[in-house]
Amino acid sequence: MKEFYYPEKGKFEQSLIQKNIFIDSIKNYGELLTEIDKIACQDSIPIINYSNREEIFKLLPWYECSESNIVSCPTFRSRIFIQNDSILTNYEIRHSIDSLDIILERHLLNKGKDFNYSDSPDRAGIEIYFKDDVESKKVKKLLLDLSARFNHLNDKNPDTLYLKVYFRERALIMIPPPPPPKQN
Repeated sequence: MKEFYYPEKGKFEQSLIQKNIFIDSIKNYGELLTEIDKIACQDSIPIINYSNREEIFKLLPWYECSESNIVSCPTFRSRIFIQNDSILTNYEIRHSIDSLDIILERHLLNKGKDFNYSDSPDRAGIEIYFKDDVESKKVKKLLLDLSARFNHLNDKNPDTLYLKVYFRERALIMIPPPPPPKQN
């Protein structure tokens, strides 16, 4: 079987304590978040494992221990957000999950051309959110789809690309801009 490592294989060769989470062994998205947090709070590195019939995937997600009170604030344009069956690229643009190929390519290969996408492939990230009770089968399906599309893009591109994934606890809430001031 062929193996894939995300964001890159070198991250897995470091001598830190790694603990595996097998998508097929968890019940739902909420349990995945709990396992990531539990491992992170034990000063270990969570590794998410999933597979299909021909390939094995190992994903080192972005993670933070909930007890550390660290708040990160990445720029919105360096992320795309996958929530349920939609992809958000900024506060106003929502895409169907069917357009993942196009959005992923724009996001990872943008290099500062379009303000709605990441300015650098090494800063580009993907944030995923599901409701806690969504079955792990649906999470696995998304991860397999995302991995296949990323691998295809990586194969046809001479640049080194990284698949960086963060699993969100809460949905991204789009706050509409304030109304324009009233004219007197």
